[in-house]
Amino acid sequence: ALSAGLIGPDEVFQCTGKYEIDGQTFRNWDKYVNEPMTMRTALANSCDTYFYQVGKIFYDQKGSPLQAWARKMGFGRRTGIDVGPESAGLVPTPAWRRNYFQSAIDKLWKTGDSIQLAIGQGDLTVTPLQMTRLYALIANGGKLVDPHVVKDVEQPAGEGEQPVILRSFAGKPARDIGLSPEAVQVVQEGLYQGTHDAYYGTSYGVFGNYPVSIAGKTGTAEKFVTLPKGYLGNKIELRKLIDQSWWCGYGPTDEPTIALCVVIENGGHGGAVAAPTALKVLEEYFHTPATEIISKESD
Repeated sequence: ALSAGLIGPDEVFQCTGKYEIDGQTFRNWDKYVNEPMTMRTALANSCDTYFYQVGKIFYDQKGSPLQAWARKMGFGRRTGIDVGPESAGLVPTPAWRRNYFQSAIDKLWKTGDSIQLAIGQGDLTVTPLQMTRLYALIANGGKLVDPHVVKDVEQPAGEGEQPVILRSFAGKPARDIGLSPEAVQVVQEGLYQGTHDAYYGTSYGVFGNYPVSIAGKTGTAEKFVTLPKGYLGNKIELRKLIDQSWWCGYGPTDEPTIALCVVIENGGHGGAVAAPTALKVLEEYFHTPATEIISKESD
């Protein structure tokens, strides 16, 4: 939205507990908030209703530009990693809805579809590796990285001998996807506030005192699960909304060397479970223990 000029870096939208449009109510994780926010603050605070309004702006555009940018960022397609199978995920579009669904009403792309897509909900599916690529892209200034694992193929050697390298594999150069440097910087600043702003940051309680400067964001993805009749004594089949705990980020913020995403299925809120887990990974990576974790409830 910033790169396309649809919103400005200092443009303000009201962050509220809910957003109502076309007879639907979309709620914020914090139902009591009511204050104006810029992109930086909305990222730090994980304000759903700010991004609902951005989603509505995208809905009013022609050609599905939000989905086009998502695909540029590596979503809806395989990363091409060189070991093991992987899923392409799904970036839903109006054309996809027309082809996938049967009923006339379900075939329509509605405001709610763009609004939910703007916060990664609805029909969107992504992999942790795709999300890690996104955060690497933000960390490196806007270039999409092709992940790879294989360094080389070697001919086994006898005892005391060096193996013979039959073939080496180098990573592909990162590709600039056309984001404006100013837009990337705004997002970087918002992710930094997410870990360092004592008032707004949803993972400040985990990373605020960490000696290495980390930027990142919590996420709480929702999915419905079906509980069959008789499960834990329930008398009828139930559908229950379960939270998936996410935290993605990178560091050090001045010269990043690592990007990572942690997903804890059925784990609850991102700030409560995934963020502390990510800290454990970063402690090992940087060989730097955390001094303390500050108590703070967050998305």
